[in-house]
Amino acid sequence: MASSSRADTSGVTRKLVWLAMAVVVFAALYTGGWFYAASRLKDRLTEALAASQQGMHSASCSGLSVRGFPFRIGIFCDSVGIDDRPTGLSASFGALRSAAQVYRPGHAVIELDGPAQVRVTPDLAFDVNWDLLRASAVAWTDGLDRASVAYDGLKGRFNVPSQALSVGIAATHGEKHLRQSGEALDVAASLDALSLDLGDKVLPPLDVKVDLTIADAAKWMSTEGPPPTAPLGTSAELRGLSLDLGDGKTITLSGPVKIGDDGYVSGALDLTIEGIEAWRDRVSEVFPEAAETAQRVAGAIKGLSGGQDRAVVKLNVQQGTVYLGPFPIAEIPPL
Repeated sequence: MASSSRADTSGVTRKLVWLAMAVVVFAALYTGGWFYAASRLKDRLTEALAASQQGMHSASCSGLSVRGFPFRIGIFCDSVGIDDRPTGLSASFGALRSAAQVYRPGHAVIELDGPAQVRVTPDLAFDVNWDLLRASAVAWTDGLDRASVAYDGLKGRFNVPSQALSVGIAATHGEKHLRQSGEALDVAASLDALSLDLGDKVLPPLDVKVDLTIADAAKWMSTEGPPPTAPLGTSAELRGLSLDLGDGKTITLSGPVKIGDDGYVSGALDLTIEGIEAWRDRVSEVFPEAAETAQRVAGAIKGLSGGQDRAVVKLNVQQGTVYLGPFPIAEIPPL
């Protein structure tokens, strides 16, 4: 009996030894594999970034490193820059941190620090900063399948000196989501407490939301990106564009829209207004020069709604001219 017990113990010991050896071998192979993959990734990124400097579309990542061992792998940069020479666009950002699970490398989470500066020749500039910006993306070899970005405490200023234009922008929170939907592209975005500083006047905060599907635009998320003429020549289904002043005072637009090759917008839209008088008064307060027009349009809408402070009306947009019934009420400049 004692001999049998010793034999059993010896068998268990051998199994434990083999298990321990297997764990050690696996850990060594995994560690070597991770650092080899990280080294290869860094080398390939360094080569790609260096090659981009010789082309029309370049990118930079100072202080490039690959981190995340043992269960993640991610790219880190002290600062990031892009330069698109054909469009005259350049941009610089602060530090970038990214991470993806080793078992799911196509799904990355990214944090980007400000401040950022975006410039477009000849003199358009957008300087912006934020408290926190996070993004996530799911990618395949041919490009992105879906992507999201969210930020808090956004503050910036948009300047075009040649047009004597300077607009400050601020929002407490914002989000944007992109997703391929067959051949189409789904887009949803929101801004909380968006306020605009026009220099001589500051627009009161309001919440903005938009939800639309752009036809034949899924390929915009491919490695080739959107065409240089985008969004010209595109069609979309606007499921909702809403402006919210609070206390139930909202404006919502929905319906099909099209942007012509000349940049002018056309479409047939349903307009829903909650609080017609409040919107009339707000527009008149912020833009005194448009007070008479606001009064006339509000009166027409209330007339169509039977005098109620809520209305649902049809808007017809033809080559940038907005019609309420047969009457033109606004102009949308070409994009």
